[in-house]
Amino acid sequence: MKPRVFFDTNLLLDLIDERPGYETVAQILQKQSDGELEVCVSVLSLANIAYVLRKRNSAFTIPTLKQMSSLLTVLPMDNAQFDLALMMDGPDFEDVFQAACAVRNQCECILTRNVKDFKIKKGLCRLEHLPPVYSPEQFLKNRAAR
Repeated sequence: MKPRVFFDTNLLLDLIDERPGYETVAQILQKQSDGELEVCVSVLSLANIAYVLRKRNSAFTIPTLKQMSSLLTVLPMDNAQFDLALMMDGPDFEDVFQAACAVRNQCECILTRNVKDFKIKKGLCRLEHLPPVYSPEQFLKNRAAR
């Protein structure tokens, strides 16, 4: 089974907006195309992107979502993940909820531009571990070192 890598919403926005660092995100997606790993996102991330694009009155909202959902593994979010997130501890509940999705779907790590926002602790839950959190650049550097 290929390692699963969980993308936070901000990486997808990096690609859409061609923000600094989007090339690194594209390199990781190329590794998926090469069969080295599986890139996952939560359905919440796609909803967040729809919200951002619609605020901009973008005519590309639906085509962008269709393209992303065809390229990435879209992970469902459910009440069990929500309950898990409620027992975890972190500064931003949306990030905690994303982490719960990554945990329940056996993702090897979480990739984000906001590593500091993912200072999540187990809190009251009985998890064996939370996946490590990396920037895209840290992730590629770690993989190259293996």
